[in-house]
Amino acid sequence: MKRIMLIIPMALLCLASLCAYTDSFSTMNNDPLFLAMLDVVKNGGSPEDAEEAYAAYMAQDISETERSRAEYHMVRYYKDMGNDDMARKHLGREQKAYESIDESASEVERLTAQADMVSAEYYITGKMGTGMESSNLMKDLYKKYPDEFYISIQEAFRLLYTPPIAGGSHKKALKIINAVEADMDGISKLDTYSLLMAKAMALSKNKEWEESDEYLDRATSIYTFDTAIDDIRKDNRRGRRN
Repeated sequence: MKRIMLIIPMALLCLASLCAYTDSFSTMNNDPLFLAMLDVVKNGGSPEDAEEAYAAYMAQDISETERSRAEYHMVRYYKDMGNDDMARKHLGREQKAYESIDESASEVERLTAQADMVSAEYYITGKMGTGMESSNLMKDLYKKYPDEFYISIQEAFRLLYTPPIAGGSHKKALKIINAVEADMDGISKLDTYSLLMAKAMALSKNKEWEESDEYLDRATSIYTFDTAIDDIRKDNRRGRRN
């Protein structure tokens, strides 16, 4: 009987470790120069400061998957700044980095780079076909790696942005977000921000407007430049009035 009682806690401990989330991009997410670049682009800094921080990070001896992920953030930054020419320039660099990824990269790194690249292209062009490809890539990536912080959060965003008729669901997104939120040990600053933004959006869609604003406040204490912030706050104000 005592032996059984000992086995049960050990089994539960093993089960918990199997369910723990991981970060295959932890080296990059903890790089001071990458974090410095994010501080500029995710807080709406000037293009001059963004390019300086970007150049400093890219001057390091980094992998092509890391280069690809840095370019992804530059694409989004310039698109949000209204500079499509520079967004396209960095997209071209992202595509080149992706094409240069060699066999030393893990499958999760390579597939994430592909998903990010297509997502960045869709962010610029808005083409329906590219959007569908981006959605399918992320859905398949989540099936393979549901225990990755970044991938789980991006799948939640996919469910939030996809129309219900095409399989989107804020309730399914909330389920993923809540699971990640319950197990945030080792999560990066960037993924924490993304998690808070995803939950703010999901709560807004769930008509929990006050709590949504609270999550927005927590997110903007990390980074402040995101076109979705004002949109969510407007939806929350509108929801409270109705």
